Amino acid sequence: MKRFFGRVVVTACVVFTAIMVASLPFAYAFAGPSEGLDMSVGMLVAAFAAALLQGFWFSGLILKRMRYAVRLAGFALTAAPAIYLCGWFAGWFPRDIEYAVSFFAIFLVLFAVISIGYTVHFKRVAGGYQEALEAYRRRAADEKR
Repeated sequence: MKRFFGRVVVTACVVFTAIMVASLPFAYAFAGPSEGLDMSVGMLVAAFAAALLQGFWFSGLILKRMRYAVRLAGFALTAAPAIYLCGWFAGWFPRDIEYAVSFFAIFLVLFAVISIGYTVHFKRVAGGYQEALEAYRRRAADEKR
């Protein structure tokens, strides 16, 4: 049942994204530019940028061997400016320096809290990222033989 609801959530996200990608050009064509549409496009671009950066840092496709803490730091330090730029261009917040500082402080604090919480949970479940990754690599190498 849990797997079913997980698939429903993922499918809803995919369908929502497809609808946004397909409908935003029509919204601009028929309604013209507006603050709400600009913010929507900014959120869509930010989501794609974050997904691209997540793939870069965590998929193993480009960065083969790297400690998980370095991957987390690299992701945070590249995602924060990318998301900030999306917000800056889309008008999510005023363009004064104190808002930029607030954005980065809130982003990094939330990222740290979420990462620490997930790390604690994962250590309880799997014993640690590095151990799980090494076990996965051993299984993958055994399957190739």
